Amino acid sequence: MKRLMVLAAVLALSIAMIPLGRAQGMGGMDMKGMDMGKDKKSEGKTHKGAGTVKKVDPASGKVTIAHGPIPTMKWPAMNMTFTVKDKALLGKLSQDKKVEFEFVERGSDYLITSVK
Repeated sequence: MKRLMVLAAVLALSIAMIPLGRAQGMGGMDMKGMDMGKDKKSEGKTHKGAGTVKKVDPASGKVTIAHGPIPTMKWPAMNMTFTVKDKALLGKLSQDKKVEFEFVERGSDYLITSVK
């Protein structure tokens, strides 16, 4: 009976932790422990990516892109929200549009500088 109680408690805790293991805005990907290119070599350097626009937020000047791997940042494919350097770039973006983009790391922000 004691084993059954312990098993039930472990199961209940496991189920309760499922939502906590998901990173919001990253397509459910847990980003803990991942090398996000946070070194001085990547800051200020221009990086290139390609993907599909998932959401455009003109009010905040942000765009969410489902992008492929970005080797210069050691990133796998994921959904990610970027800030645009110039809100005029938002005119080139619409949901489900395939894009190629360039961005730079500025502190904790990733800033899109150009879109094709």
